[in-house]
Amino acid sequence: MTAISKLRLAEHCRHAGPTGALGVGLMTCALVAGFSALVPAKRQLQETLLALDEARAHAQAPRPGREVKSVEEQLASFYQHFPDRNQAPELLEKVYAAAGDFGLSVQRGDYSVADDHRAGLVSYQVRVPLRGQYEQIRGFVDQVLRSVPTLAVDELDFARERISQSRLDAHVRLNLYMARM
Repeated sequence: MTAISKLRLAEHCRHAGPTGALGVGLMTCALVAGFSALVPAKRQLQETLLALDEARAHAQAPRPGREVKSVEEQLASFYQHFPDRNQAPELLEKVYAAAGDFGLSVQRGDYSVADDHRAGLVSYQVRVPLRGQYEQIRGFVDQVLRSVPTLAVDELDFARERISQSRLDAHVRLNLYMARM
């Protein structure tokens, strides 16, 4: 740097004053901070893009030992999870046994059968009137759903004659899904 350049720089600094010096200092800090943040972020972006490419390649690669099933095979596998129609009495007995386990008596049950040809399932709809405490009825429903996995609760109605009464009248509508055989 020549002597004249040094004089010009000194004159500019004197003319800018403390505000100018502060501005130059802040710009220098911003440049350093920007570069120190951008370089690692750029490296991380490249690593992330590389990992994404590897994941895509892995997802598209055929997996040995795992065959791809046709739609028909998948449906057949799905229907294997449903019990046979002949098991309906045993499964309904589990429902009544669960009621007994919780001290609930079932006086009667209304039954209807629906055969859905499109879905390939038979639905046994059972409407069971119960009388007992809320905890008993809830325990019954929980146990029935655990013991019969292809059973669904479609409706659960509670009624009480007086607010001070602790016993409830409940109507539970259950749907037992079975395979059409």
